Amino acid sequence: MRTKRGTFQLAYFGAIALLALASGIACEKSAPEEAKTEANAEPVVKTTDRGPVKLTVTAGKGTISIAERLDLTIEVQAASDIEVEMPQFGDALAEFEIRDFHDQPVKVADDGEKTYTQVYDLDIFLSGEYTIPGITAKYRTPGSEEYAELTSDPITITVKSLLEGEFDPQKFADVKPVATLPVDHHWSTVALAVVGGGAGVVVLALLVLWLVRRSRRPAEVLRIPAHEWALSALRALAEAKLIEAGRIQEFYYRLSEIARQYIERRFGLMAPERTTEEFLIEMRSSNALAAEHQVLLGEFLEACDMVKYARHEPDNAEIERAFNAARDFVTETKLIAPVEHAEPAAQEVAA
Repeated sequence: MRTKRGTFQLAYFGAIALLALASGIACEKSAPEEAKTEANAEPVVKTTDRGPVKLTVTAGKGTISIAERLDLTIEVQAASDIEVEMPQFGDALAEFEIRDFHDQPVKVADDGEKTYTQVYDLDIFLSGEYTIPGITAKYRTPGSEEYAELTSDPITITVKSLLEGEFDPQKFADVKPVATLPVDHHWSTVALAVVGGGAGVVVLALLVLWLVRRSRRPAEVLRIPAHEWALSALRALAEAKLIEAGRIQEFYYRLSEIARQYIERRFGLMAPERTTEEFLIEMRSSNALAAEHQVLLGEFLEACDMVKYARHEPDNAEIERAFNAARDFVTETKLIAPVEHAEPAAQEVAA
């Protein structure tokens, strides 16, 4: 008779074998995708020089997706006696939003040449081709009263759409019948042990998750701005590639939840707990949203409900419009100035 210890060990090693097999399959399938990504990951470098000054602008990638940020590095090399003034930008560089920026310490070579470096973290949520205009650095030679300028060539960046390739929602509509495979009874005990062990792991994970959520304090303060949270959630949704996997309904559910929770965090309207009809009624009686945003939001939520509850199968254009509508609503209604009071806590969107 098999002991409990023996059964546990069997389940444990069976689970490891399944994970190893799944990892091998995943690696085998992802190899072409990784090769494709590497082909698009080449940096774009633009260099220009004039006398003792050299300007180099480097974009981390020439092609990115809307779920990625773009690294931009500006480097100026100048002789020791040259005074350099690095470029300055506001919150945006052309169509790209500047999410982060820092100056690196000036490097001094043995011959006295100095290297000035700026690093920018750029963000964009629109697909298409965009141009980073020529970057201008200023410098002044000894004895000169005026600054001269050195400008790099523009850089073209391709931002890929949320949907890669042609996606046909209909191809997931026809489900083939379950295939019947011969069962090797010799392995039936192993399979049962593996399934049992997996179920135990799932139950344990759910228990831990429940305990963590239960221990959260109701008065937990959200320390990041609502629009930053929402844009981060939209980026995570795009990276999940639910559309490519045919999980259209789940995509729309999560997209709708992001919009609803952003509304609660930003305006204090209890969107997540209400039906679309109830929320729209409350929204119209509130002055929190401008009329054009009320119309945009109403159409967006109703379109999501059509997919979530009425089994509507959207085409590529509809899916792209829904994602862009959520993104545009967030960017158009974000707070410009920081608020002094704490925002209401809201339930996190499931990843």
